[in-house]
Amino acid sequence: MPVMYSISMTLTSDKRVSARFEAYGYETENVLVQVLLIYTKSFLYFLVHPTLGNIVALLYCTLCKRCCTMIQVLTKEILHTSPKTFGTAKQIQILRRKAKIDDVLEHLQKTFSVPTLLIVVGNFLSCATVLGWFLYADSSKYQFDKMNKVNEIIYESLFYGLSSFGCLTGILWVAGGLPVQMQRFKEAFCKKAHLRLICFENLEEPQLKKELFEKPEVVLSGCDIIFFKRSTVLAVFGTLLTYTVLVVNAKD
Repeated sequence: MPVMYSISMTLTSDKRVSARFEAYGYETENVLVQVLLIYTKSFLYFLVHPTLGNIVALLYCTLCKRCCTMIQVLTKEILHTSPKTFGTAKQIQILRRKAKIDDVLEHLQKTFSVPTLLIVVGNFLSCATVLGWFLYADSSKYQFDKMNKVNEIIYESLFYGLSSFGCLTGILWVAGGLPVQMQRFKEAFCKKAHLRLICFENLEEPQLKKELFEKPEVVLSGCDIIFFKRSTVLAVFGTLLTYTVLVVNAKD
């Protein structure tokens, strides 16, 4: 992505003006130097934001997806277990494995709580900026003096907009899949334990399913400010569109 962005910015920008801007006002006559300066600066800009944040988000989403897969494995194991073999020993074994997953999620929350909050807020503001560019560009007060400037802004908006939108959606969707899998696990465990109770009528057998409902629902968050649920995706982008339109109208 940084390479593609740098090439696009180099090809679509006014090299003389952009090189002077990147050189802090110093004029550069050599075309090769102008190209190298624009390419290098564009590469570094896009590498710092949003590439580094996307790498952290990719690692976070990978770990969340791995935890979801492990919970799915436990759920499938419960579904394929007959009520006869789903005794106390089997239930304890499954709950012990589930406890290990909970420990991983706890460490994941402690480690990525602040980074994910910064990434989500940064990408949200980036999406708002890009959306504001397109909305404000249609007004009569905003004028483009050169066609290549139009192309430069369009390409820059597309790169930043798609990257920020994908990163923001990915975090909310993947991390938001954990509560869904947790709920499916609870339902499968309780249903199987209930079937065993009905079939064998052993009232003296410990009902371990109570432990599942006593524990709070596992929802990852960014510093307990933004909770990562799949339902948050529509709320975030609805808020994004609403406030961006309000800000643009206020400027008009």
